[in-house]
Amino acid sequence: MEDPVKHWALCVSALGFAAFTVGYFLPSPRFRRELPDWTLDTCEDLAWKATVALAIPAMMVAVRFAWYRAGVSYGEGQGLSFLDQAVLYTHLFFGFLYLGATEMRAGSRRRIFAAAALITLPRLIISLQWGRFFFAQAVVPILFIAIARGWIHMGLKRWLQLGGLALVIVFVPAITRGDRVADQRELVKFFAAGSSLERLQDNAHLDLANRCPPLLISLTDKVVPYQLLQICTVEVWGQRLPATLDRILTHNDVAAEGTGEGTGSNFLLELYLSGGLTVVILGSLIFGYTDGCFVDWIGRRSLFAGIWAECLSRSLFAPRSTVGYVYERVPSLVPVTFLVVLIAAACRKGSSPSSTAGPKRLSGDLNEGLSTFDGN
Repeated sequence: MEDPVKHWALCVSALGFAAFTVGYFLPSPRFRRELPDWTLDTCEDLAWKATVALAIPAMMVAVRFAWYRAGVSYGEGQGLSFLDQAVLYTHLFFGFLYLGATEMRAGSRRRIFAAAALITLPRLIISLQWGRFFFAQAVVPILFIAIARGWIHMGLKRWLQLGGLALVIVFVPAITRGDRVADQRELVKFFAAGSSLERLQDNAHLDLANRCPPLLISLTDKVVPYQLLQICTVEVWGQRLPATLDRILTHNDVAAEGTGEGTGSNFLLELYLSGGLTVVILGSLIFGYTDGCFVDWIGRRSLFAGIWAECLSRSLFAPRSTVGYVYERVPSLVPVTFLVVLIAAACRKGSSPSSTAGPKRLSGDLNEGLSTFDGN
């Protein structure tokens, strides 16, 4: 089959990968201080209870959405509503918070496996009729945490099992939604459709005149109310949304604009349009460095391990998305984690047997904990 991807796109991809690799292996900063053990223990218990409680509405959302998608062709129909996403992502947040705050000790193994199952099952049900990324968003961070924390020892058997799991993630949702991968030609088309290198080469000279820089928009999409300010937006899917590169490409592609998914993007294209090959190198270097830091930080007990693991899992989708997609949940999840710490402090204060010494000790521990906030 003829390959539509030219040498230029392959070279830019290789250049970005090389810069990413260099950044990934740069030493990450080390932090000595941690939150008090009581804070981690209280947050761990709170997160476990929330994970179990939210599993029921998450399963109801998953089953209902999968039933609806069973009668709709892939790429058509409606996606998850805001309320559905709120339930699923809140469930995901508390599940990852628990896995980051817990540690493998006597009696905790069953809880860890149960939490992993409760997190992944609703998303597996959805992915069987929708995008495979939704399932990967849950299972990949769990694997990252388990490997980094030493819960899984990576021998040959484990690598084979992970390889089998990767095949399940790639092929099973695709087959259930109707993709054909039976023979060699169909298999080549399947993988070609999943690549965004052609999108990189076809849009290298995209005219962004009179538009805000897409890289800046993708990095600030979740913290700046562009829609309310009515600036830096593009009309897509019948509404005005922040003008990230994936939405601009969807807006320009008449055939894709009518679907529920759009064209997607490519983070290398986003960097290239922001300043050419120089920005591709620098951006990929920073991208790799932050991923290396995330790998190091999830290797220890931390309330933030789930956030960093989710950023890592989103990095796998950056070749089909934007740079901002990797980091967009950090500005929202970090303050929410602060809120959980305060709730944990309130719970401890309310259950303290001493009305005099308890609050004073609590204040000191909380001030120490919040000043370092897990060193991250």
